[in-house]
Amino acid sequence: MTIQKSIVAVAMFAVTASALAQQTEFVAPDAGVQSTLTRAEVRQEMLSAYRQRAMVQQQHSGQDPVYAKGQRTRAEVRAEAAEAARQFHAGDVMSPYFG
Repeated sequence: MTIQKSIVAVAMFAVTASALAQQTEFVAPDAGVQSTLTRAEVRQEMLSAYRQRAMVQQQHSGQDPVYAKGQRTRAEVRAEAAEAARQFHAGDVMSPYFG
């Protein structure tokens, strides 16, 4: 009896999967759009909008990364990291970062 139920379940799965697998022709979301600007013009407009604070810069877009200038020197940051390492006690069981 269980073998018969298993066979019926597999058959139903196969029928359902084949019905859902049918796909009509793919139409790209930007199909038929005519661009009026070049890529360089779009980038230039975006940079000017960033400078004027009219647009928030997106992160992880993969293009035109802009890095913020820090206020401290590299030596100051390295000294702070060394001091933090000196003050850290690896065997401190009361630390929330223990373990």
